Amino acid sequence: MPEADEKRKRAHGLLTRQALLVAAGTVFSRVPYADARLKDIADEAGISQGSLYFHFGNKADVAKAVLEEQQARMAGVLLRVTESERRGLERLIRLFSGLAELVATDELVQAGIRLAVQPAIDVEDEARTPYASWVLVAAEILRDGVEDRSVSGDVPIGQMAEFLNEVFVGAQTLAGLEDKWASLPARVRAAEPMIRLLLSPQREHGAA
Repeated sequence: MPEADEKRKRAHGLLTRQALLVAAGTVFSRVPYADARLKDIADEAGISQGSLYFHFGNKADVAKAVLEEQQARMAGVLLRVTESERRGLERLIRLFSGLAELVATDELVQAGIRLAVQPAIDVEDEARTPYASWVLVAAEILRDGVEDRSVSGDVPIGQMAEFLNEVFVGAQTLAGLEDKWASLPARVRAAEPMIRLLLSPQREHGAA
């Protein structure tokens, strides 16, 4: 019985923490980080402030957890794409498409993006670090594409990885300003032909 009780407590604790993260995502999507209060997050989750403090020591801890969860959800898209698509070019296209759909529909991911573009000093590192990681992800996929010949062998991997991330972040920023990311999937689809043109091996033959 004590072991069963302990398992129930752990499960309840995980559910409470997840509810707080979802609530924090809602609050951070609604108001700037500087204006958000822990009471707002607790009220949104329907949980006491005491329970909130049990899981998170302060507002910065909550913000960091939201940013971590945002990246975990984005990494989940990468994992699913990697498992289902082997060729580099198609993997890259599907990754951008999947991330665009996630950003357009997931409020917690949107909250992480808001935090990243208006970082407070206590979450600045957590907000900025992921960008470099996604550049590395794009570079790895491009290398795989060169190996499987879905990507042109003369593509400058590092520069192209940076450029592609800039394209995605630019589309993400414009969609966020225009319609709270609803148009991001369409913007990414519109960019797909140009991405294929830049990366496809067929362009080598066309240039020749």
